[in-house]
Amino acid sequence: MIVFAASACKPTNPQTNPSAPASTSLVNFEHLDYLGEEVVHNSDTLRIIHIYADAPSYEWTGDDDEGIACVDDAARATVVYLKDFATTGNSNSARKAKQLLRFIMYMQSEDGLFYNFVWNSDLDINVDHRNSLADEFGWWAARATWALGKGAEVLRETDPEFSLQLAGSMERARPHLDGFLEHYGSFQEVDSRTFPLWLINGSKSNATSEMLMGLVAYNRYREQATLQKMIRQFAEGIALMQFGSLTQHPYLAHAATEDHWNGWGNSQTQALSEAGFTGSAEREAVSFYPRLLIDGWKYSFSVSDSTQITRFPQIAYAVRVVTVGLLRLYHQTQEVNYAIMAGLAASWFTGNNVAGAVMYDPLTGRGFDGINSSSSVNHNSGAESTIEALMSIQEVERVPEAKRWLFAAAAPPVHTTVDGTRYLYRVFTTNEKTGSKKIAVFLDLTKQQFKLLNQDSLRAVLKTSR
Repeated sequence: MIVFAASACKPTNPQTNPSAPASTSLVNFEHLDYLGEEVVHNSDTLRIIHIYADAPSYEWTGDDDEGIACVDDAARATVVYLKDFATTGNSNSARKAKQLLRFIMYMQSEDGLFYNFVWNSDLDINVDHRNSLADEFGWWAARATWALGKGAEVLRETDPEFSLQLAGSMERARPHLDGFLEHYGSFQEVDSRTFPLWLINGSKSNATSEMLMGLVAYNRYREQATLQKMIRQFAEGIALMQFGSLTQHPYLAHAATEDHWNGWGNSQTQALSEAGFTGSAEREAVSFYPRLLIDGWKYSFSVSDSTQITRFPQIAYAVRVVTVGLLRLYHQTQEVNYAIMAGLAASWFTGNNVAGAVMYDPLTGRGFDGINSSSSVNHNSGAESTIEALMSIQEVERVPEAKRWLFAAAAPPVHTTVDGTRYLYRVFTTNEKTGSKKIAVFLDLTKQQFKLLNQDSLRAVLKTSR
């Protein structure tokens, strides 16, 4: 059995589903700190996050085409460190966040766009890779905006001068967002579906969602009527990327693009909730998210063809967007079901997954890179997986209703028809000091209803149907 407590030891057996720990936090920044490197540039200390660390040595690993570090990972690490500083007052986390933000600002071009990769610790920028160019506002610019906005908000009181610098970077990027919104109200038809054309790259709602979180945070730093209008218009566009119904594919999931859904980066429910536009977020939470919890995680699928589904790899990034999205809905609505579901989603990290593998090791702080199949786990521990795991765990731990289910174990999913009524459900069990507790994520496909049911309620519903 693994004891879940922070230390420098290696996990005894990363494939074992651990028992619930005592009150000790599972959040361990050891590996993320290790992936970081301080770099001096023009008398300023910047911080980069090394992209990859491969098992078993977990030494820094670069990429011949990309480089050693990127804005994508620096931005997400910034958000994690800022969260820690905001909730615990940890000055080391604030220092590292500011170093990362200096790196992000270093990577911003004069016209407000961002490069992504650097080749080395001398910060030589990769200007060749297609995922590094500062020629359009894409994924790394969206994530940079998220980090800059959060930095301006969180550091406003403790370092107002630095927050002002971050605001300046945000303002340099804003003309590109204004350019997207010049198409506000424009649409295109694809496969009999209507898509908005004022999101990133037209209809890319996943990248737009991560950018939107930065705008919301920036508006909390400096409220502006024009910024609030921008937030509303992007939120409207994201909400329009939702299709299907509780019983019809893609089950009210937010499409990432015109005919594609992917788990990673689909932060729409989190972003919409943070922005205060919870309508389509709640629809996704009570229709699509239950299917993920019941039938299992997916990597991607076609929005128009329900047979085109890719189930693997399963990755931490896809779990975070569900976990934290549900928690943001809980904070907005005080609906406890969302908190419970967030805990169930996060139990993927503690072994409640198709491989029965622990995917975050709090003994080392490593988040593992993915589940390749029911019998194969990638135990490399790169920046993305580690950061996304930490982001999920630190959020769940702060909500008792979610934390209670962090170590849940799931029974097999049940598809059944009773007296003509079709049900889809899965029972989850967690152990507490007061004894075992069970809850069922339950869909009535005939009445198109979602419920969370305790054991007695589940029996009553099925018995009544007979």
